[in-house]
Amino acid sequence: MAEATKTVSKKTETKNKSFQMPELLDLLKVGAHFGHKKGAWNPKMQRYIYEVRNGTHIIDLVKTLENLDVALTNLHKYAQNGNILIVGTKGQAATIVENVAEKTGMFYINRRWPGGLFTNFDAIKKSVQSLVKMEEQLARGGAGLVKKEILLLEREIERLNKIYKGIKFMDKLPTAILVIDSQVESNAIREARNVGIPIIALIDTNCNPDLIDYPIPANDDSLKSISLFVNLFGDVVANSKRSLSVISLRRDNEALLARLTKEAQEEKERQLKMEAEEKERTKALREGKVASVGTGSVVRVVKKEKDIEKEVKQAEEVKKVEDKKGMEELGLPTRIVNSLEAAGIKSVAQLEALTDEELTNIKGLGEKSIKDIKKALK
Repeated sequence: MAEATKTVSKKTETKNKSFQMPELLDLLKVGAHFGHKKGAWNPKMQRYIYEVRNGTHIIDLVKTLENLDVALTNLHKYAQNGNILIVGTKGQAATIVENVAEKTGMFYINRRWPGGLFTNFDAIKKSVQSLVKMEEQLARGGAGLVKKEILLLEREIERLNKIYKGIKFMDKLPTAILVIDSQVESNAIREARNVGIPIIALIDTNCNPDLIDYPIPANDDSLKSISLFVNLFGDVVANSKRSLSVISLRRDNEALLARLTKEAQEEKERQLKMEAEEKERTKALREGKVASVGTGSVVRVVKKEKDIEKEVKQAEEVKKVEDKKGMEELGLPTRIVNSLEAAGIKSVAQLEALTDEELTNIKGLGEKSIKDIKKALK
């Protein structure tokens, strides 16, 4: 093993390289050497198998490092010239693939392979663009949509994001594809071969290395092993200009959606405030406290409640003055005035309140006197 380590060190020097190669011990620590059971192997993997131990194939990590060096060197070249897509849809790979790809500016597929991504790229691209537009529409508050339509829009966005989230803004086919398990991602491998996209893939002992341009023999089931290789891929891609461009596009889109959401919320609050004010004005109109002026829905308050109370008080004062007016102000003969005062009628208000019958019953008032009183009151 010591001799193998020395040999590997000589073969994997990283001088003049933009990436750091792992050591043999690093691969051993993550269990990258463990393959599948002997009965589940692919005979074409024979050249990468070191031995069989307890019925399990052990991968030759010296060859793993040799192939990894070639794969990363070419990955660096492809990353400088265009987009890199990483594919890892099985459970233990999905999360690490998304996290590293988002951080390093790679495009990724981590749920399920969208059939036709490579062979019918233009159609898939239109679907992705529709997703981006729907997200913007929802961020604007779903203007023009009823609640049910907004709910359906949210569900459609959620469904499409499960498929296309990692390939938003991928405007052309990638220059290379990274695959975590070539057995699981057989559809991606087939499409990539059909359109001539170079394939870099982890291959376990049950895989066919002949389908891969740059095979990396290693354990593709262990989370630790997957994590080590995915992070290596990410470190290489992160140094490219295209990587920075993808990261910038994603951040700009997040900022746009956040701004649109904020503006939509502010507009909603403004509308609610206007509706509340309109309800208050309508209520005041019904109570007679305001009057509608002008056109449309403009309503102007012309009399406040305090002004109305002031007018009521003024009217009451006038009434009191009227009530205090004496009989002499009516210009009635002294005889009639004396008869009324004798009956306890001393003000005009009291006199106005009497009926004809009550006037007839007053001593000293005849038919002619009553006519004179009525005339004077008018």
